[in-house]
Amino acid sequence: MSIESQSSFLPLNALHLPEPPAWLPLAWGWWALVAGVIFTVLIIGLFVRWNKKRLAPKKAALRLLARGQKPSEAIELVRQAALCYFPREEIAQLTGKEWYVFLDRHLTIPCFVDNYDHWQHALYSKQPVNNATELVQHCHNWVEQALPPKKRRVKRG
Repeated sequence: MSIESQSSFLPLNALHLPEPPAWLPLAWGWWALVAGVIFTVLIIGLFVRWNKKRLAPKKAALRLLARGQKPSEAIELVRQAALCYFPREEIAQLTGKEWYVFLDRHLTIPCFVDNYDHWQHALYSKQPVNNATELVQHCHNWVEQALPPKKRRVKRG
């Protein structure tokens, strides 16, 4: 008898494979990945909510300015919007040319001090002004460009 014929007669049991690995309980790496994804989604959600809340006064002012305001109403909206972003102590005391200088300081192309006489006429005269839409547009541009205020670097001399 050969060796081949002897091996076929051996009483062997059938092969039993181990169970496939189960999904649960997860290994610690998967738990870390799940926690990281949840943390990232939470941080993004909080950032979106914070940004929406931060831009709400600007959006409201732009919406009201788009309705077609008088220059006196438009400049009042600008003051209210500025009070939402700048310290009250800084804004409340500004009047006249100081107010327009403040507004121009936050624009790339200043336009309020140059139109000081037009603003004075629009605010304190009972007669309608010719360039009312231009003055209201200046207010709209200011709200769009200056709010929310950008952080400035302090120049060290």
